[in-house]
Amino acid sequence: MGYAESFAPVGTSTGQFLTVGVGGREVAMAEAVTATTSGSGSVFWNPAGLVDGSSNDVYAAYNQWPAGIHLGAISYAYSNSKLGTFSLNAKYVNFGEMEITIVDNPNGNGSMLQMSNYAIGLSYARYLTDKVSMGLTAKLVNESYGSNGYMTVAWDVGLIYRSDFRNLKLGMSIQNFSNKVQFSGSYIDYSYSDSYLTGTEIEFSKWSLPMTFRFGAAIDVYNEGMNKVIAAVDMIHPNDNVEQYNIGLEYAYDNMIYVRAGYKLAVYEGGLSGGFGVKWDMITLDYALTHLGNLGLTNRLSLGINI
Repeated sequence: MGYAESFAPVGTSTGQFLTVGVGGREVAMAEAVTATTSGSGSVFWNPAGLVDGSSNDVYAAYNQWPAGIHLGAISYAYSNSKLGTFSLNAKYVNFGEMEITIVDNPNGNGSMLQMSNYAIGLSYARYLTDKVSMGLTAKLVNESYGSNGYMTVAWDVGLIYRSDFRNLKLGMSIQNFSNKVQFSGSYIDYSYSDSYLTGTEIEFSKWSLPMTFRFGAAIDVYNEGMNKVIAAVDMIHPNDNVEQYNIGLEYAYDNMIYVRAGYKLAVYEGGLSGGFGVKWDMITLDYALTHLGNLGLTNRLSLGINI
């Protein structure tokens, strides 16, 4: 394999918190859910899945991340048989406290760095035909570190096609479509002699958001009595990495107890995930455990309430 074929453009986009998967079901299936995600939590994967939720659908997710970082998401969806489904949603990162370090004081200067990463979205989805649904999200994305930051509008769009053959579903979505962004302010570039020797500050470069194209399929490989097994596969093409392929399985007993597993191909480290879910009346609780290689194991939890 030549250099050009194996090169991954890592580090060429900002807003990486947008790429962190949320949801116990979705993450346990190795994120192979573009075609099978549903309800208010689908806005974080494919907004076309909104149409498969209830008339009032509340969703919340929490991620334990390395280095004491915590990531969360929340979504509310309202469905109307004539108008379609609307959702208000948000995703945020809590970095905890971090002391500011400078060249003259590399151990910290006593001040804490204020950091903020969040995206607030408004989504809409409806059936175009009895088998095809389409969804669209407009979201305000903010990323700031101290006095440097940006705010921009990004878009997600998705489609899901449903077949009568073994409940086959095909889905696609484009996430984080936006103009390039530029952090406010300026800085001294210590890798550039004309900057650090003269104390001349330069402006930040412009960066793309992590725009991602997803295509997926899901099918019932077994559906008899109270037992059901779904197999799913996704192809993900990000603008800042190589193509990825995810495979996921879900076993359901009586639509109440779920066991899931998945594996991500073509990832640098880790890739294995698993978890379970419990559905009782209006409440669904899902848990996922994922392996991030040298970064260890992470826990992810989500709660859904369907009214």
